[in-house]
Amino acid sequence: MFSYIFAKSWKFILSLLILVAGFPLIERTIKFNFPKEQQTGLPKLSVLSYNVMYCDNARANTEEGKAVSLSLINDMDTLTADIKCFQELYNKPKDSVFDVFSRLKRHTPYFTYMHSDIDESSKVGSVGLAIFSKYPIIHKEEISWKTNNNGLLLADIVVKKDTIRVFNVQMKSMGIRVAKAITRNEVVRNKEAKNILSQLKLGFKDRGFQVDELEELIKVSPYPVIVAGDFNEMPYGYAYGRVRKQLENSFEDSGYGFGFTYHKMPSFLRIDNIFYKEDKFQIQGFETYRDLENSDHYPIRASYGIKPS
Repeated sequence: MFSYIFAKSWKFILSLLILVAGFPLIERTIKFNFPKEQQTGLPKLSVLSYNVMYCDNARANTEEGKAVSLSLINDMDTLTADIKCFQELYNKPKDSVFDVFSRLKRHTPYFTYMHSDIDESSKVGSVGLAIFSKYPIIHKEEISWKTNNNGLLLADIVVKKDTIRVFNVQMKSMGIRVAKAITRNEVVRNKEAKNILSQLKLGFKDRGFQVDELEELIKVSPYPVIVAGDFNEMPYGYAYGRVRKQLENSFEDSGYGFGFTYHKMPSFLRIDNIFYKEDKFQIQGFETYRDLENSDHYPIRASYGIKPS
């Protein structure tokens, strides 16, 4: 743009318009937030969101795989937060490794799960969304999106003198298999390229329906809202944009750098989010735990002050 200005070319106007139009995307891409003056004396609340990759149970038949699962479950337990939202949580009652509920509820005694009724006598493990809380959960609802075993779990939680509504969501995956897309085998590579286009189209369509449903639930919520989870979509997509119209994004307001949350290839994606209602919550911090690599996602955590009603 500056070269056009120095050359006294009208094309600098086009460059300027492109820069202005793209500014909201830059805002969603990289952040350099610095400490801000905060209202003191507010009650504190912290929220964790973590896609835990089925607790990596598929590899637990080896000692090395079991060690990874144990380390991952330990992270889930020891990461501090008042409310923890997990996606793809695998639980197997009375199993020495995967009896995850029994372990987590020692520190966050109130919890709810995607599948309503939990059969503690079952010998078969199950996968779903879960919310664990230090504060009482007085109501829950769940919506199962059959595509790719995704869904939405909401919980009304009494935090001291306030009741808030927390949404834990996992939207349709893009289903892109990067390893096949970059293989040297031309036949496999070409086939996967076609699959990527098909998966992207289906993913956008399904996430569109899913976020429409989420958006309506946010609108009719009787309580202040926090939305956490795996959106399986970059910050420039339809689902992110629709939620962003109603709520603030914790990374945008208090994060630093790019905030990538996906650990495996491609490792430059920010697809996990925590949104909040600004008139009730004052953002006070945001963290991405990039040193925890046992899952294919990094855990993220937002901290807030709760404003008086």
